[in-house]
Amino acid sequence: MKASIRRGPVWVAMAVAVVAMLWIGARPRPTDGVSDDRLYAIASQLKCLQCAGESVAGSQSSIAIKMREEIRREMRAGRSDDEILDRFVASYPTEVLLNPPRSGLTLLVWVAPVVVVAVGAVGVASSMAAARRARRAAAAHSVTDEERELVDAARRSEARPPADARPDGSIGGEGG
Repeated sequence: MKASIRRGPVWVAMAVAVVAMLWIGARPRPTDGVSDDRLYAIASQLKCLQCAGESVAGSQSSIAIKMREEIRREMRAGRSDDEILDRFVASYPTEVLLNPPRSGLTLLVWVAPVVVVAVGAVGVASSMAAARRARRAAAAHSVTDEERELVDAARRSEARPPADARPDGSIGGEGG
């Protein structure tokens, strides 16, 4: 019981962290206008072609600066976020997107981790349930009177020396 009491605050802290991450991730991004927030929201979805693993929003390379200027021009022209991203995909290879499109074979990139985690969770839950059932079954098995008598008889036969035992502990027979 003490262990479950100590784990309570840990579960509460984890729940608060999950809610905070969901809240941060679910905030709506600006989808119209020419604000810097919208510019960086779009630029954060594009990969810098000169930098390894860095977004256009975070890079200071010359191509990233030019790409941000292009995004700003497209925003001033009244284009939507999807239209701007589609223009970049048309001008550059598909790899310009930091997040692969959610269609076709790349859909597997999005679905596979969810499936693996779900299968793992089901496996862990079923093994824990099986262990719990085994513990309950072992605890529920009570020793019958007949079983007790068998054990007592076996103990008595071990404790009693054989009928032909000698005082020195050896077992009798001819000679000796």
